[in-house]
Amino acid sequence: MPADYSNQLGDILDFIQATVKRLKRSPDKPAPFLTKRERNRQNAAKNNNSSSRKGRRGQRARNQDCVLREIHLNVTDLGLGYKTKEELIFRYCSGSCEKSVTLYDQILNNLTQNRKLVSDKIRPQPCCRPIAFDDDLSFLDDNLSTYHILRKHSAKKCGCV
Repeated sequence: MPADYSNQLGDILDFIQATVKRLKRSPDKPAPFLTKRERNRQNAAKNNNSSSRKGRRGQRARNQDCVLREIHLNVTDLGLGYKTKEELIFRYCSGSCEKSVTLYDQILNNLTQNRKLVSDKIRPQPCCRPIAFDDDLSFLDDNLSTYHILRKHSAKKCGCV
């Protein structure tokens, strides 16, 4: 049996060598594997200079000033009454949404200025707010007696709403 394996090994080596030579001659080189994120970045870079981006330009420019920021805090610093030494990274939304003013916002502004609408609760401009939240945060208090869960406590993504 060992003699059969050596004959097969020679055949396998010949096959590999022939395949490598064929690949070297081939004008089509296989595309490198890219993750979805890398492909999106490449597509965005390609589209930066093209005029086909006009339809999305407003959407990107709108949210430019509304950004996600973060600060490292102790859970007690949140001011919710919890006594614990647990720490977290608190993410929040900050910035203006002046670039994302819509026709609706302009109409609201005109109606409030002309006193057609009178209300202290009407805001005739969009606000920079979370549009998605981080996962829940779980922790024990300092006495190790009570288990707490904070839901929707920290922003994950911001947008002009």
